Amino acid sequence: MNYPDIDEYTAETFQLLGNLFRDRGEVDRALRVHQNVIARSNLNAKQKQKAMFALGEDFFAAGMLDRAESVFQELLDSNSKWISRASICTSLRTIYEQTQEWHKAIEATDCSKKSQKKDDETLNFNPERLISHYYCELADEALEQGKLHEVDGYIAKAKKSYKQSTRLMTLQGDIAFHQKHYKHALKHYLNAIKEDTRLLSMLFEKIEESANAAGELVSVQSVLLKLYNKKKDRTVFEVLLTLAKKYGPSDEVDELITSALSTERLNIESIYKASDFIKDGQSDLTSEKGLLLVNESLANYLKGVPAFHCGHCGYKMHDYLWRCPACHHWDTIDHA
Repeated sequence: MNYPDIDEYTAETFQLLGNLFRDRGEVDRALRVHQNVIARSNLNAKQKQKAMFALGEDFFAAGMLDRAESVFQELLDSNSKWISRASICTSLRTIYEQTQEWHKAIEATDCSKKSQKKDDETLNFNPERLISHYYCELADEALEQGKLHEVDGYIAKAKKSYKQSTRLMTLQGDIAFHQKHYKHALKHYLNAIKEDTRLLSMLFEKIEESANAAGELVSVQSVLLKLYNKKKDRTVFEVLLTLAKKYGPSDEVDELITSALSTERLNIESIYKASDFIKDGQSDLTSEKGLLLVNESLANYLKGVPAFHCGHCGYKMHDYLWRCPACHHWDTIDHA
């Protein structure tokens, strides 16, 4: 592509054009535009540095991570007045995440953190939490290589950076599990799921094995019951049903099923697992009582399910409308 002369008045337009090409996935064209802008000798420092930053983003989008790193590092070393250090360091951090160079990622994140106030820029990430993740990655690598003396050091640094990290709790549980210290492993795993119940599906098998090995299955079920009563999380509900099915029911589980089916808005999978538990006769609930509870639970579920959706954009709604309020097309509403 032949470009007309680029001067200080048209440079910004060409930079925006290159960005547009990159956003559309036409990275080669974006590279050519931004390289052409940088090659002009009649541009001021601000325009060249902005074009360089855009070129770095082009290289990153093209998967040319070493070249992107070189561009961003050059901008960082030049103490650019026009591109914030926080933005440059964040771009470098993203590269190091891709290449799994965790020590460099820590340095880049620390750079972003230090530059935040200086550049008066708000970052949309928590630097301490990120650094903790990077130290956990290093600890994972050391654990896989059997370098247990390094693991402790990385864990200490991760804890210092962000001690509330559920990733850290999980890692500490994994180390104890690896060393067959099942009570300690269980303590760390349960602390993690108390903070974030989403981890339960990932940790369930290790929690079950640790609980059996430590003779703590009853106490684990008690912890999960308290957790469900506090958070009403369906994953906890389903795990309690799984444990009851494998190791025997209890009055507490029957009460849980009755309460959850009659009052909570469960999803279809949870309702199915509860009805399956009742059907197998493992509960003191009768089939008739169970059927009534399932019927009541389905009614609770259906209260929140939209009856219609737009065939054009997928927008969901409870009532039929002639015109979709999202995409504004007419006569596109159908049953969900």
